[in-house]
Amino acid sequence: MPININWKSPRATTITALLVISIIGISLGIVVSRFSFEVPLILVVGIIVFILTLVNTEAGLVILIFSMLLSPEIIVGEVPGRDIVIRIDDLLLIIITFAWMAKTAINKGLALFTKTPLNKAIGVYVMVCVIATMKGILLGYVVPEKGILYTIRYIEYFLLYILVVNHIHNRKQIKFFLGALFITCAIVSVYGLIQIPQGIRVSAPFEGTTGEPNTFGGYLLFIFCLALGISLKKVPRNLKYALAGLIILITFPFLYTLSRASYIAIIFSFLTFVLLSKKKLVLITVMTTIAVSVILIKPETVLQRVKYTFAFEDESLARVGGVYLDYSSSARIFSWMDSINTWKKHPILGRGITGFAFLDGQYIRILPEMGIIGLFAFLWLLWTVYKSSLGIYKQMDDNLYKGLTLGFLAGFIGLTIHALTANTFILIRVMEPFWFIAGIIMMLPKVQEEEEIETERIEQKKKKEEEKKIKEEEKKEEEKKKEEEGEEEGIGGGWHWDY
Repeated sequence: MPININWKSPRATTITALLVISIIGISLGIVVSRFSFEVPLILVVGIIVFILTLVNTEAGLVILIFSMLLSPEIIVGEVPGRDIVIRIDDLLLIIITFAWMAKTAINKGLALFTKTPLNKAIGVYVMVCVIATMKGILLGYVVPEKGILYTIRYIEYFLLYILVVNHIHNRKQIKFFLGALFITCAIVSVYGLIQIPQGIRVSAPFEGTTGEPNTFGGYLLFIFCLALGISLKKVPRNLKYALAGLIILITFPFLYTLSRASYIAIIFSFLTFVLLSKKKLVLITVMTTIAVSVILIKPETVLQRVKYTFAFEDESLARVGGVYLDYSSSARIFSWMDSINTWKKHPILGRGITGFAFLDGQYIRILPEMGIIGLFAFLWLLWTVYKSSLGIYKQMDDNLYKGLTLGFLAGFIGLTIHALTANTFILIRVMEPFWFIAGIIMMLPKVQEEEEIETERIEQKKKKEEEKKIKEEEKKEEEKKKEEEGEEEGIGGGWHWDY
C-alpha cells in the first residue's frame, strides 16, 4: 500500500530540516576530523556567507570588499617551480557568485547578465585565455592543474564585475560600497605605517614572509586616485575632510613600498587629472607640494631606492641609452628578451597561461602565453574600459559620480603604466577593487537616468499637488465671494420705500 506524505505539513518540514542539519553536521564532523582547523573554519564561514548572500547580496559584497586586502592565503598544492596558492577572497567570490546564481534561479525577476559596454571585449578576452591554455595543455607546455587554476582566477575578476553591474541600482548602494572600500584602505594603510619603522618594504597584510610591496603600491595608487577624484568635486565638506585624511594616510605607506613602478605610474595618474579636471592649478600645487616635501624631508630609504636603479656599472647589466641599470631591472629586461624569443616560436596563441616562466610585465607576459591574438584581445579590453569610462565621465552631471569616474580614469591610466613592469592586471589585490569600481562606473549612466526620472516624477507630483492646492484656494475664494455677494443682496433686498 503506497504511503502518502504531506510534505507541506509542519511535522514533515521539521523532520526534513532535522535530516538536512544532521547530514551537514556529520559532513562537517568528517571534515574537522580529517583536516586542520583552518579548513573546517573556512567551510563554516563559506556556508554562512552563502546564506547571507542569498538573503542580502549587499552584505556578501561588503564582506568581499573587506576580504580583498584582509584575507590570508592558503597553499592548496604544488607544481614544478612554485606553490598553488588561493586566498580566502577567491573562495568568497566563488561562493557569492553561486549564491547570486541561486538567487536569480529562485527569483525569475532578476537578470543573470546585464548589458554593458565591456561585455563583448571581456567575452573575447576570456575565450582567448581558455583556448590558448587548452592548446598549451594539449601540447604539454602547461601543467593542467596550474593552467586551469590561473585561468579561473583571470575569469573570476570578470565574475566580480558581472556581480556588481547586476546589483548596482542607486546612489545609496554606491556610497555604501565606496565607504567600505575606503575604510579597508585606511586599515591597510595604518598597517603599512606600522611597518615603516621596521626598515622593510611596506606590504599589505597576509602577503607571506617576503611580501608584495609592488602589488600594494598598485592598490594604494588606485584608491588614492579614487579619493582624489571625488575630493576635487563639489561634495559635502565632511566627505572632503575624510578623503583628504585618507589621501594623507595613503601617501606614506605608498612611498615606503619602494615600488619604482608605482612612483612612475602615479606621475601619469596626476597628468590625467590635470588634463581632465578643471582644477589644474590645485593639482599642480599638490604635485609641487609633494615633490618639495620629499626633497625637504629626504626619506633616505625612498631616495636610496631610486638611486639604486642607476648605482652600478657592470658589463653584464642591461643598458638603456648608455646608462647601466641595477641587477633587478637588468634581470627583468633579459627575461623580456627571452619572452620575445619564445613568442616568435608560438606567435598566434602562445603556449597558454603559465606555459612560460614567471615574468614581471603584463604586456610582455601575454605574448608567450597567449600570442599576438591574446595581446590584441587584452589591449582591446583596456581600450574599451578607457573609452567607455571617458564617455561616462563626460556624460555625468552629478559631482559624486563625475569625481568617481575621474578618479577611476586616473587610476586606470596609472595601472596601465604600472603594468609595464608588473603583472598588474592579474594581481588579485589590485584587480578585485579595480573591477568592482569598473562595475559601478559602467552602471552610472543608468543610475543617473533613473535618478533623473525619479526627480522628474517627484517634481511632477509636487507640481500637481501645488496646482491642486491653488485650485482649492481659488475655489474657496470663489465660494467666499459668492457668500459675500449673497449677503449684500440680502441686506439690499430687505429695505423698500413706499410712496
